[in-house]
Amino acid sequence: MKKTILIILILLAIPLLSFGQEKKKAVYFYSKTCAHCVKVNEYFQNNGIYDKYDIKKVEADSAENFSYLNKFFDAFGVSAQKRGYPVIFFGTKMLIGDQPIIDNFLKEIENNNASVFPDPALLKSALEQQNKQDAKTQPDKSKSISLSILAGAALVDAINPCAFAVLILLVATVLSSGGKRRALFSGLLFSFSVFVSYFLMGLGLYKTITVFNFPQIISIIIGVIAIIIGLANLKDALWYGKFFVMEVPFSWRPKMQVIIKHVTSPIGALGVGFLVSLFLLPCTSGPYIVVLGLLAEKENLSRTVSLLFLYNLIFILPMVVITLGMYFGLKLGKLDEIRRNNIKLLHAIAGVVMLFIGIYLLYQWL
Repeated sequence: MKKTILIILILLAIPLLSFGQEKKKAVYFYSKTCAHCVKVNEYFQNNGIYDKYDIKKVEADSAENFSYLNKFFDAFGVSAQKRGYPVIFFGTKMLIGDQPIIDNFLKEIENNNASVFPDPALLKSALEQQNKQDAKTQPDKSKSISLSILAGAALVDAINPCAFAVLILLVATVLSSGGKRRALFSGLLFSFSVFVSYFLMGLGLYKTITVFNFPQIISIIIGVIAIIIGLANLKDALWYGKFFVMEVPFSWRPKMQVIIKHVTSPIGALGVGFLVSLFLLPCTSGPYIVVLGLLAEKENLSRTVSLLFLYNLIFILPMVVITLGMYFGLKLGKLDEIRRNNIKLLHAIAGVVMLFIGIYLLYQWL
C-alpha cells in the first residue's frame, strides 16, 4: 500500500518538476550574410545557450520574416535608422547588436519573465502599460528643474541695471512735478504695466516655441543662448561700454528719456510702462527667452501661466522696492549713484548665473 502511494506521488511530481525546469524562451533574428550574427551564433553554441534556453531562430532575409521583425521593432518604438540584426527578444526586453547580446543576454533573460515566446501585439500592449506605470512611479524632475532655473533667470532680470535707470528717471520726473504721493502711484503703476506687458509677451513667445516639438534641440539651443548671454554680461563686467552693452542701446536712450520726461501723472506712467517695455526688451529678453524655451519643452499651458506670473513678479520686485524706498525718504540721486557704482558687479552676477544655467542645460543632453 505504501509503495503504491509513493509511486503515485512520484508520478504526480514529474509534471511539476518538468514545469519548474521549463526553458525560458526568446526569438532571435539573424541573417546568413551578417558577420555580427555569426559572432552571436558562435557565442550561443560555445556556451550551450541553445541547449539551456528555447530560442526560436528566424532568418530575417525573407520579406515575410523581415515584416515580422519590424512588428517587434514597432512594439519597442525603434526608429528606422536604428533597426537591424542580430537582435533578440524575450519577455519585455530587446537586445540589438552582437556585443550587447554577448555581454548582456544571460544576465537579462534570467532577470526577465520569459516563460513564453514574445508576440509583437501583446508586447506592444505590455510595454505601453509598463511605461504608464513608470511615469506614475518616477518623480517629475521637469518641474523642479524649471523652478530652479526660473528663479535664477528671474533674479538676473531683476537686477538688470537698465530697468533700474528707467524707473529712477520716471519717479524723479513725476516727483519733481507732482509730489511724493503721485510719484508713489506712478512707480507702482509703471511696475504693474511692465509686469502685464512682459507677461503677455511671454505667453505669446511660449505658444510660438511650442510649435517646434524638438525638446533636445530646443534645450541645446537655449543652453547655447544662455552661455552667450552670460559671456556678454561678463564682457560688460570687465570692459563696460566696449563694442556693445547688455542694456538699452545707447542710440535708443535719448528717445526713451524724452518719452519718460513727459510723464507727470500715474495714468501717464501706466501707459508709458507698456511703451518703455519695448525699449527694455533687448537688455532683459535674454534670460526670459531661456526660461520660455524650457517651459515650452517641459510644462503645459496652465502651469506655464503660474510660472510666468512668478517670474515677472520677481522681475518687477526691485522696481516696487525702489518706489517704496523713494516714498519713505530714500534719495533718488543716491539710488542712481549706487546703480552706476555697481553696474559692473550687476553684470558679473548676471553673467555667472546665465553661464551656470547654460552649462547645466547642455550637460543634460551632451
